[in-house]
Amino acid sequence: MERKILDTNLKLLVGQEMAKELVSKSLMRGACSTYLLVGPPHVGKGLLARIMAASWHSTADIHKPHLDTIIFDEILATNSNENEDKKWKKTVDDTVHLINLSPSSDYRILIVDDIDRLSISAANALLKTLEEPPVHAKTIITAQNINSVLPTVRSRAQIIRLNSLTDREIREYLKKQKVKKLEEATLLANGALGIAGSLAKDKELLERGMAQVEAFRTVIGKDVIKGMAIANIKEREEALDMVSTWTNLTRRLMLADLRDEGVPWLNEVKNPPDERKLVSFLSRLREANDALESGANVRVVMEALVLAGVGAL
Repeated sequence: MERKILDTNLKLLVGQEMAKELVSKSLMRGACSTYLLVGPPHVGKGLLARIMAASWHSTADIHKPHLDTIIFDEILATNSNENEDKKWKKTVDDTVHLINLSPSSDYRILIVDDIDRLSISAANALLKTLEEPPVHAKTIITAQNINSVLPTVRSRAQIIRLNSLTDREIREYLKKQKVKKLEEATLLANGALGIAGSLAKDKELLERGMAQVEAFRTVIGKDVIKGMAIANIKEREEALDMVSTWTNLTRRLMLADLRDEGVPWLNEVKNPPDERKLVSFLSRLREANDALESGANVRVVMEALVLAGVGAL
């Protein structure tokens, strides 16, 4: 592996300095065959996995996988017509077959994104390959929750932890992307590089997010009439997205309250809620999220949430 190419590739990942330093040292030593990248959604785990794969293959093109790089999800997509059980089994079998083939380069590299979504049987089948990997194999696994990864996988892997980015890091990234609504986009990204990138590219996504912030201000401002209009949501995914944004904003308010900091995006609201009321509303948000995910009526859940918010805050 060429140090220059690795260093160049790692610069593509925003922030995550400790993770990058650990990856750099480990890859240059070359002793480890399995890596587990752990962190919240959209913070750069998938990007780092592709940076590592490209660096092993001595290329700076991280967006076009080398012929010896195997993407688990691409194999899964080819088996999408199979029933649920057969789809996973065939994907694992195909993956194991491909990783055992002789490479055209130094390594065959397997990338498995979000391994914590795999069934126990699928994860166990992959584990057999990790226990006795071919000498030419390198495996990169990503996961949101390390506790959901089998202990036997964790014990064999070099664990690399990634964290949510700071608002400053997100803001600097968005500046380079020439995003006009900088503060709003930073607020909505909530430390997630992937979301920040999507907001930079998708004007409609940014506008929808800003509308969710405005809706939150309406609820905080105890405007029942406007609040009930906000609750008129039919699509479950839209409602879940709204609840997620409001949860982010509520947590930010709680943090600001604890630190006795001003909140510029809430300046127009008179008598903002205190920490006790925010804790209560956060609990309501969790209940609403659980209800939506379990199939409850979207309109009923959102109306109850808005009324609870107006009443509690």
